[in-house]
Amino acid sequence: MNAEPERKFGVVVVGVGRAGSVRIRDLRNPHASSAFLNLIGFVSRRELGNIDEVQQISLENALSSPKVEVAYICSESSSHEDYIRQFLNAGKHVLVEYPMTLSWEAAQDLWKLAEQKGD
Repeated sequence: MNAEPERKFGVVVVGVGRAGSVRIRDLRNPHASSAFLNLIGFVSRRELGNIDEVQQISLENALSSPKVEVAYICSESSSHEDYIRQFLNAGKHVLVEYPMTLSWEAAQDLWKLAEQKGD
């Protein structure tokens, strides 16, 4: 059954290294399990313009845009905690590559923040 989902969530990929590039590729040609995600663009600390017809957007725009509902964090591990916190505080859903954070304490803190924002 390959029916289109009733609703698609706008997603940005944060970081365009190996993991981020794979996520962009997969979101451009979604498997049925991710067909509910609509790739809005990507965020990078470098000025890259477009990658495979996917638009680069600023972090500020990703955080403030109502079209962006989900952030897929694919940056270097040391930046995961900061990006997760920023997107949660902006009211966005967050997916993150392993490891979530570099410490158990930070992961617990972010989990609590996510629970607070989810209410």
